[in-house]
Amino acid sequence: MKETMSAKERLLATLAHQTVDRIAVAQPLHTGTIELMKSSGAYWPEVHSNAELMATLSYEAHRIIGFESVRVPFDINIEAEAMGCTLEYHSGRNKGLDIQPPVKDPAISEAGDFSRVMDPDPYKDGRMPVVLEAIKLLKKKVADTIPVISMVVGPFMVAAQLRGVEAFMREIMRKPALALELIEKCRKVCVRYAQAQVEAGADVVVIVDASASCDLISPTQFDEFAKPFSRSITDSISVPTILHICGKNDLLLTRMAEVAPGISIDSMVDMAYAKQTVGKNTAMFGNINVNGVLLFGEPADVEKAVIECIEKGTDGLTTCCGIPPQTPTINLQTMVQTAKKHGFKKVYA
Repeated sequence: MKETMSAKERLLATLAHQTVDRIAVAQPLHTGTIELMKSSGAYWPEVHSNAELMATLSYEAHRIIGFESVRVPFDINIEAEAMGCTLEYHSGRNKGLDIQPPVKDPAISEAGDFSRVMDPDPYKDGRMPVVLEAIKLLKKKVADTIPVISMVVGPFMVAAQLRGVEAFMREIMRKPALALELIEKCRKVCVRYAQAQVEAGADVVVIVDASASCDLISPTQFDEFAKPFSRSITDSISVPTILHICGKNDLLLTRMAEVAPGISIDSMVDMAYAKQTVGKNTAMFGNINVNGVLLFGEPADVEKAVIECIEKGTDGLTTCCGIPPQTPTINLQTMVQTAKKHGFKKVYA
C-alpha cells in the first residue's frame, strides 16, 4: 500500500479521530539517547539549557531513527524549577549518561507556605524561553510536513514537585484545600507555558503527569486533583494534546480520555484492553516497552512487539515512556521501520 498523507497530516488526523492511511509513528516522549548525542554532538546536561543543542538533539531522532516528528524538551522539571524548586545539575563528564536534572530542594517546606512559589513568565523566566526558542528553531529546520511536538508537565505533577511528593500526597488527603490551591497556581503557569509553546510553533502539546498515576492516587482523587486541571490546558490552546501517565492505569483510561484527544500509555497496560475501553473517539499511543525489548532486546524482538501492538489496535506506534539513553539505535530504527511497513490500515471507519 502507498502512503497518501504527510506525517503531520497523519498525526493531526489521528488526534481528530479521522481515517488515516496508516498508523502514526510520531514520538510524543523524549528521544535523547547516547548514540544520538554522539552523532549530533549535543549532550546532556547542556542540551537542557541551550536551545540550539536542544533542537539539534531533537532533530537527530527524526534524521537518524526516522520518527515522524520532532519533540522538545528532554526533562520534566522545567516548570518546577521556574516556580521555585532547586535542581541538581550534573557536570556532563559522563557524556549524556547523567540523568535528567532532578529536584534537589522543593520550593515549599511547610504546608501552606507559598512564599517561595514563583509565578513565572514563560517568555522570560527559567528555562521556559529556551524551550520556546528550540521550538522556533525546529519549525525552521523541519519541513512543514513534519509535526513539532512540545511538552508541558501536568499541574498535579508540578504541585507534587514543588511540595515534595510524599508531603504532597499526605496533603491531598489531610489538607485538600491547600493542595487544590497549589495545583491551581500550577495550572495557571502550565496554561501560559502551553500557550507560549503553541505561539512558538508547536503542532501538538503533550501533557506529562506521571504523579497522577494509580500507583500514587485513586481514580476518585484523579477526578478531583488532576483531571480538570490538565483538561484546562487542552481547552486553552488551539492545537491537540496527548496525555501521558506512567504506570498500570487501567482504571484511569476513560478519565484520561476526558483530558485529551490522545492518550499515551505504559507497557503495563494492555493495548487491546485500552483501545476497547476508550473506543474510537480517543487516539491511543503506545506502548513498546523501553526498559525491556527496546533496551535489551534484538531487532527481531522489537519487530515482534511492534506487530503485536499494531494488531492490538494502537493508533500511534510509540514507546511506553521516555527512551533510556543507552537504547541501541538499531532497535529504535527497527521499531519505526516495522510500524511503517505493517501499519497500513484504516484506523477509523
